[in-house]
Amino acid sequence: MAGSMNNESNDSQLDLLGDLDTAADGKELAQRAAYSKPQFYRKVKQAFGAPPMAVRRRLMLERAAYRLTRTSESITGISIDAGFDSLEGFGRAFRTAFGISPSHYRKLAPDEYRIDLSERYHFAPSSVRWQGDHAMNIQELMTRHHGWEMERFLDACEKLPGARLDAPMSTYEPYIWCEASVTLREMLGRACAFAAPWMDSINGDKTEYQPETLSEMRAAISINEAGFLKLLTAIDKEGSYDMTFVDSECDPPMVFSYVGVLAHALTHAAYRRMVISQELRTLNVGIDRVRDPIDFLASAPAS
Repeated sequence: MAGSMNNESNDSQLDLLGDLDTAADGKELAQRAAYSKPQFYRKVKQAFGAPPMAVRRRLMLERAAYRLTRTSESITGISIDAGFDSLEGFGRAFRTAFGISPSHYRKLAPDEYRIDLSERYHFAPSSVRWQGDHAMNIQELMTRHHGWEMERFLDACEKLPGARLDAPMSTYEPYIWCEASVTLREMLGRACAFAAPWMDSINGDKTEYQPETLSEMRAAISINEAGFLKLLTAIDKEGSYDMTFVDSECDPPMVFSYVGVLAHALTHAAYRRMVISQELRTLNVGIDRVRDPIDFLASAPAS
């Protein structure tokens, strides 16, 4: 996320979208920016990846979400400020964006008000502080190390018959909502897709939660490492570790903090990795020790 949408922004790209407090359609925005309508739409699509009115609608919904949990304004007043002619229309759009109704969102009171962390621009009040880029932090190191080690485990598992992959492990499944008994194939798949639930609930990126074949697991490692690092970058850049968000995929919806999610995902990934390594050490497939993040740093090319 390289920018924010607020009254103090001096980003020329954000100026294309106009003031959120001033009603405007695409034609009016194009005229104010001194472009023809086709030129204007091309510039906005290039800058934001979506048509101007779609971007404005997302920003106004984010501002509405921010106000719902930080002010005592009526939902009707917030809906009008968001550009909706009716409370019903606002409710439908809000539910589509956040997964729950405005009133339920206000009751749960999450800190997070952005719809998709992968977007470059968001509504941001002037009180939000933006942090600069950082070198690789401990979460990134742990994420990259996990993918690196899982690739080695999958290489080793190529030597095993399918029946051995489907045999129960001597250990147990850590998630309390899963059955305690777990096969090596299941543990491998869940370790490779460690970020899938959070990529879905936070950014709406739906990927396979339980890859079954070794080739599917290899693909899952790449997808999940990239997706989790994208979340890490966004959260770290904005210093939003302690912010909370609604996970509307839960039934009923629940509120989590980003720092809790990151710790949860990395802890369970580490557990799975360790028990997989212990299982493979007994199978004579070339896994004789656990490699830790220090080993990964020693093998990584210099930047």
